[in-house]
Amino acid sequence: MRPSHIVSLLSVFTLSLLISGCASVASLPQSAEEANFSTADEGRTGWSKYEEVYFLKGVDRRTAYLAAKEGLATAGFTIKKANYEKGMAIGEHGMTAYDWNVVAGVYMREEKKGTSVKVHVQGSKDVGFLGDMTADSWPQKIFKGMKEYILTESLIEDANKKHFE
Repeated sequence: MRPSHIVSLLSVFTLSLLISGCASVASLPQSAEEANFSTADEGRTGWSKYEEVYFLKGVDRRTAYLAAKEGLATAGFTIKKANYEKGMAIGEHGMTAYDWNVVAGVYMREEKKGTSVKVHVQGSKDVGFLGDMTADSWPQKIFKGMKEYILTESLIEDANKKHFE
């Protein structure tokens, strides 16, 4: 095999490795029905993948949806897809010190006494010397923005109803 063929094969292999490791909006669930709301799988659930489930007591799905978009924006994500009927908002974050691509989905499911919210964050899978360096606090940052929206911007009259307990 000629050296030029080896270089070409290595280039194709490297490119396919990089492309397969990219986090994308399409890699996330595309509706609340596709999202897993089980609290058994929380925290770091895979390579560059973090998930958290929250229950918003007394908060309707519309308010949770608006809060989800605000939470993503507050955490620095650009909204790429949002659909109230599907109960989801998905955003993409640019490069950070530890990540070169992060996507996050927030999913809402209304229940009898409030709304369950699933935050799913996925970073690009790199093969660097440091391994998975995706910031595991993305779900908390998104939820913090949601909480601020509910407490300050929503039409919920009494912010002291213990929505977050």
